[in-house]
Amino acid sequence: MVRGVCLLIAGLAVLSGQALAQELYPSRPVRWIVPFPAGGPTDTLSRILTARLTELWGQGVVVENKGGASGAIGTDYTAKSTPDGYTVMLGTQSTNASNMLFFPNLPYDPIKDFQPLTLIGTACMALVIAPNIPANTPKELVDWAKKQDGGVSYASAAAGSSQHVAAELMVRRADMKATHIPYRGSSAAMPDLMSGRVAFMFDNLPNALPTAKAGKVKALAQTCATRSPSAPDLPTMEESGFPDFAIEGWYGIFAPAKTPRPIVDKLSADINKVLMEPASLEKWKTLGFDPIGTTPEAFGERQKADLAYWKKMIDYTGIKVE
Repeated sequence: MVRGVCLLIAGLAVLSGQALAQELYPSRPVRWIVPFPAGGPTDTLSRILTARLTELWGQGVVVENKGGASGAIGTDYTAKSTPDGYTVMLGTQSTNASNMLFFPNLPYDPIKDFQPLTLIGTACMALVIAPNIPANTPKELVDWAKKQDGGVSYASAAAGSSQHVAAELMVRRADMKATHIPYRGSSAAMPDLMSGRVAFMFDNLPNALPTAKAGKVKALAQTCATRSPSAPDLPTMEESGFPDFAIEGWYGIFAPAKTPRPIVDKLSADINKVLMEPASLEKWKTLGFDPIGTTPEAFGERQKADLAYWKKMIDYTGIKVE
């Protein structure tokens, strides 16, 4: 009897300690992993969110860029981190969905090794070209490309990314000759596009719009199903003569699997709060980013459903990633 009472008291003490630790979360800095290089859309979105979370929590939220291998390096790092809420990651439909279709030997499972926190939003892409190319519409770009001896080259943020899929979809539909040049993130590709070393790329609106508005590249169309409020004057690919060409990517926050539920709930609630604050909404508008904010469960369902969508797109384009 005495032993049973002691065990009960010990168990309650452990639970009380865990509850207290979770109640005080975060009590030290949080690492925010971006699995792509600095300067791209995932990095831009992360720095806006983490600056406000730092103020909200009174603890530093430190962005760490761990790019490479189509996002797999930083994603694997997060998957293998301690599930205590002090390492989270901003993932995409490639890092946590379609990569498992391209890379069957990934060192992590994009679904099982992660705890979804919230789908922060979606963003379609813009078809952008070098400023010296004499084209103002997608069809004019195709006509120009077909006249180039040996074809043209196009950039993407990574092999197997949504940018890669969108470009190959256009190349197939237009029956044009183009060579894919993968980079380590959009920010790495943009200088070569601006200089004309590559002819075009599909880049996420949060990254493409500011560069196009500055006149450094030309934006010809967007892949949204309907025109984004951030780019009302930019026609869609479907309006430009490419039917059934609506492609959007998503951005979401993940923690390692087995992160305690109270911490999961707090992270999800606080990130959603910051996401929808008036000051944040103004910033999203200028970036062409459509914020959403979801429960962890809803985000998990979206993540799994996207696998079927991207498999269909990958099968059609025939993309293979070595």
